[in-house]
Amino acid sequence: MFFTLKHPVTEDTSKFGKSIHQKDIDEALQYKAGPTDVFICSYAKTGTTWLQNIAWLILHHGRDMQGCLRDNIPMLEFDGSNFTNQIDNTEYPRLIKTHFKQSWVPFHLKAKYLYITRNPKDAMVSMYFHYKGFPQYLDAIDFDKLFDMFAQGETNINGYFDHVTEWYEKRNESNVLFLLYENLKQDAEGQILGIARFLGEEYYEALLKEDRKLLKVIVEKSSFKHMKNNSNVKWTSAERPADLPFIRQGQVGDWRNHLSSEQSKIMEEMIKEKGATSGWSSLWDNHGDVWDEKIPN
Repeated sequence: MFFTLKHPVTEDTSKFGKSIHQKDIDEALQYKAGPTDVFICSYAKTGTTWLQNIAWLILHHGRDMQGCLRDNIPMLEFDGSNFTNQIDNTEYPRLIKTHFKQSWVPFHLKAKYLYITRNPKDAMVSMYFHYKGFPQYLDAIDFDKLFDMFAQGETNINGYFDHVTEWYEKRNESNVLFLLYENLKQDAEGQILGIARFLGEEYYEALLKEDRKLLKVIVEKSSFKHMKNNSNVKWTSAERPADLPFIRQGQVGDWRNHLSSEQSKIMEEMIKEKGATSGWSSLWDNHGDVWDEKIPN
């Protein structure tokens, strides 16, 4: 299901799904980041599409994108450097999505890097339904097997836990904004204001004008209800079953409907173990829906 590919320069290795090949990685990593680029970075199923939409709306003053998402915001490892370079950045900054681990993402001192993460319990459940919606996985994917792979770091990009660690260690860099999915759910207005300020003071000030009119528009247009019903945008080019939409639920705590008590405890131990050294194990201390019973000591 996942195959090991290597960085064309450093020869560092990383796992990818079977739809990505070595030639795709080689071509993608030819991309040279520019000073106005805005990268949307994440591990899979942690709020990437949501953050892409928010960033687009901020940069484009509340105007919806049109057509297929990836025609507007390329995914670097799928779409490559040639296509990404064709995205016009004369009027608006170029937005680029990637799930690459931090050390693989093209770097420029003046480019901006938005990183979003989500508690691993909900991320794993979302990943399961994401894969179930693609024909090549529809009948083959098994929830418990995917859980074991996720917990052991055997899913794409060598797993969730190392991915979060790499990016968390860069959170204090001036051109990196580290975001939490659960915080966006809890305080959309405040988080969107923070994203806008990071992207540029002019975007932040625009959201505050006319009694926060533009801010309210963006909060509404980035809601899951609006995104699911937005006919202007095709969030994925792939055809999916009606009962497995690309924009599914966007809930915090949905893991309770799918993980066993044992699986929940495994995830909590992984959070404490993998996040202890760099400090990200405390990210969800204020979010009770992440923990099985209570916040661990």
